[in-house]
Amino acid sequence: MQKKDILKVILTTIIVYNMIPIINRLFPVTETYTFLTDLWISNSICAFVCSLLFCKKYGFKLWIALLVAILFMPTMLIFYNSSVLIFAIVYFVIAVIGCIVGTVCHKRKRR
Repeated sequence: MQKKDILKVILTTIIVYNMIPIINRLFPVTETYTFLTDLWISNSICAFVCSLLFCKKYGFKLWIALLVAILFMPTMLIFYNSSVLIFAIVYFVIAVIGCIVGTVCHKRKRR
């Protein structure tokens, strides 16, 4: 079951990380409005929620936070440039916070 949930995390993060940049390429008029929206809001929420849900089910797994951060790298190279590398670190920190919250929920559920 864990492999299935890992696949869900991978697919969800890839879709969310790439959704807004692809829309921006299709409709260039929206690019100035959504550039920071995806980097600051939607990707951050995705990193938090994916790690929270996974760790709520399986307990604290630091590698899930690392996976969420690494999955941003192809998006960064395709749609942005190396100046947004800092966001991979931000997503890692946010995912670690999500893992901690998910682990607390996991421990409470087991009681």
